[in-house]
This record gives sequence, C-alpha cells and structure tokens, in this order.
Amino acid sequence: MDQFVVARNDDVLFLRWAPGVSITHALAVEAATALNQLSNDLILPLVVVMGGIDGLTLKTRMGMNAYRGFSIVALVGDGPVDEVLAGFAHGSLTHTRYFTDEDTARSWVESHVDSRAEGSAA
Repeated sequence: MDQFVVARNDDVLFLRWAPGVSITHALAVEAATALNQLSNDLILPLVVVMGGIDGLTLKTRMGMNAYRGFSIVALVGDGPVDEVLAGFAHGSLTHTRYFTDEDTARSWVESHVDSRAEGSAA
C-alpha cells in the first residue's frame, strides 16, 4: 500500500496520506518532490488530507514549516488527533488552515486561486 497519493486538479495540488502512516523527514521530502513534479515548478496551493496519520517526527515538522513550495495549505483531518498533529503548522511560513471537511478546504483553497488570478489580471 502506498503511503501517500498526489494529484493535481487545474491549479490545486492534493496530497492524501494513507491512514496510520508515520511521516518521517525522508517520506515528507518524497511527497514534496512528487508534488513539485506535478506543479511544473509553479507555486500552487495544496490540500492535504491527513486521514488519521500516526505521527510526524520533529525533523519533519521543522522541514514542513520551513518549506516554501506552496502558496497556501489546507490541512484536512477527521478527528482530534489530526487536529493536534496539524497544530505544528502554526509555525509555518506558508498560510495554513485546518479543516474537518474536504469540500470546505477545497473551497477555501480555490477562493485563493481565484483571487490570485484576479490580482494578476489587474
């Protein structure tokens, strides 16, 4: 079973972690590399479906908070453990929010894509 799946839909990237995965720094770098390949080196928004991940190492948290490869990040969790694990993102250099509903997260991300497009057209 894959530990994560990445996808791109128009100008939004998606990362779905497998339930129960423990995210190491090496695994996070592997996911970021896969997302970068999908983005064609563009800085795009990202929706991350946490799906009951088991944990994140300290090195992983530090790396994720310092990484600047996404314009905004929506973290989607399905319970209190995901919410606690998502708490590390408060130190992120990228604007990040936590959601319990994937559709709401997608709407938030897409509203930023739309506003960015409008701003560049002005």
